[in-house]
Amino acid sequence: MLIKDSRTTQAKRRVPSWREAIVLATAPLVELGYAREEYGQGIIDNTLEYGPYYLIAPGIALPHARPEQGALSNGIAFTTLEEPIPFGNEECDPVWLLISICATDAQRHIKTIQRIAMLLEQSETLEKIKSAEDDRSLCRLLQALAL
Repeated sequence: MLIKDSRTTQAKRRVPSWREAIVLATAPLVELGYAREEYGQGIIDNTLEYGPYYLIAPGIALPHARPEQGALSNGIAFTTLEEPIPFGNEECDPVWLLISICATDAQRHIKTIQRIAMLLEQSETLEKIKSAEDDRSLCRLLQALAL
């Protein structure tokens, strides 16, 4: 199970921009010790240099940075936005779901991404995630999905 702690789920948050969305989405990883404080800034810096490389589907972002940019261990956090935010990618904007990951172990990182990919293939599941009204209900839903 990927989601073990309700502090890794944030439902219906509001932010004014993509930068604040990244900081918000990576905050649980920092709070729980999966990443150092600079991890979110690493994603922002990478975005400014390479563009939003982590947008993986319409409305969905998988923000992550290189391990040396602050990853301490393998972790994942889910954040939904009340009001979707543009990240600068015509095909995927606006974003309403951010699945933040950090990894130090390539093998586990690949398995995590495979499980996320399976989740994203199911539009019904995405609708349930989108409609979760609070952190606890989002956490329970993801745990029921064995994430």
